[in-house]
Amino acid sequence: MLYVLDSPGKINLTLRITGIRNNGMHDLASLFMRLSTAEKLTFRFLDGDNVNKDVVRVHGQVIRDRNILERVLQVARKSEPHLPFMEVDIWKQVPPGSGLGAGSGNAAALIRWLSRELGVSFPFEEVAGIGSDVPFLLEGSPFSFRVGVGDRIFCDVPDPWGSFKGVIAIPEWSCDTRATYGMADEFFREGWELTEEEALSETLEILGSLERQERVGLLPNDFVPVLEALHPEYSLLFEAAEAGGALAWGVSGSGSSFFCIFGVDRPVGLCAKMLERTGIVRKILALG
Repeated sequence: MLYVLDSPGKINLTLRITGIRNNGMHDLASLFMRLSTAEKLTFRFLDGDNVNKDVVRVHGQVIRDRNILERVLQVARKSEPHLPFMEVDIWKQVPPGSGLGAGSGNAAALIRWLSRELGVSFPFEEVAGIGSDVPFLLEGSPFSFRVGVGDRIFCDVPDPWGSFKGVIAIPEWSCDTRATYGMADEFFREGWELTEEEALSETLEILGSLERQERVGLLPNDFVPVLEALHPEYSLLFEAAEAGGALAWGVSGSGSSFFCIFGVDRPVGLCAKMLERTGIVRKILALG
């Protein structure tokens, strides 16, 4: 039997780096928004005496590192060593290094199915170790203000999305998360700008402005100065968002994806065309 799963993604509407740990991991304070269907997975269970490993195939993009689903299945077999081997196909729509958590969404989709349908146990520590965005995407909430490495809920926030719509523009380049964190460390070597509490207050103020349909402009993300230095072309996307009537715009995660937010009654087609005309966008996605 072939199973088909929708695989979610995320954007970071706001993102502040609040610290760095002894192990090199960074603490964040970020408003996460769930993208309900970013990609799809199909899979089936393998049988036969000669089957001795899982098969994971990726379509649409090239993944050079070990695939995240291999880690999911490795963790699953710690609690269910007799889990049959699987053949999984990932139908990629989002390029790696886009900051949309598509790989973590693949993992969350498979974890949820294995837990719900087969009763496979996934301890929280193992889930967080698979990918920092996996806990949020596994929970299924549409919005969450999170701290730590993105694994902990800091505060419930209102879900304002009924009043908004938006678009995501994936530029021609991808971003290396480790490299951008290193550059952020250098940029903020005198100290990070906000604490967790200050970042939450900033986010709630922004949400209030958006609910009043007030223009906010560029949303806070501590990676933006680094990304602008790496890719000055971001200014073209910022200009297109403003000229296209967006209420707010920003960069998700450590890049590369750019997003725009509009009031629900505002057409987004003009802005989408303006983003495409910059000549640096390879894909436009609906936000929400």
